[in-house]
Amino acid sequence: MTHTLDTNLGDLISEFYEHFLAAYGDEELASVATAAVINDLIGQSATRSRDAAA
Repeated sequence: MTHTLDTNLGDLISEFYEHFLAAYGDEELASVATAAVINDLIGQSATRSRDAAA
């Protein structure tokens, strides 16, 4: 897997999904795990932005 600065959210979601699908072998579980990771990343970003503005 090659990481570049031009990775977009769709690429990131696809990478997480493929990783979890390979790890769990279940499409639904991979989908839920991907959503959880993306939500965590977005939450962390929002927290950092809020903290920086304070």
